[in-house]
Amino acid sequence: MVSKIEPDRYADTGFSVADTPPELNAFLFEQMMKKSGSERLIIGCRMTDSARQLVWSGIPENLPEAERRTIFLQRFYGLDFSDPAAPPPLP
Repeated sequence: MVSKIEPDRYADTGFSVADTPPELNAFLFEQMMKKSGSERLIIGCRMTDSARQLVWSGIPENLPEAERRTIFLQRFYGLDFSDPAAPPPLP
């Protein structure tokens, strides 16, 4: 169940894909809701794993590990983690 839907999303699905027609978006949402909670969790975890692999594949392997991790965090989460004392940005 979607409790809060951002204004750029389709209100009836909770999805926000700008290049997908609303009818297809609704169909995809219906299909996803037919799956069990554990199936949806597995799908979400696999999607995250794939996204992580894509980000890591774009970071040169010849960099020091600490620098690679910093770049990964910046790209994956879209935030600057270079200053640990800085407060997180407000949403």
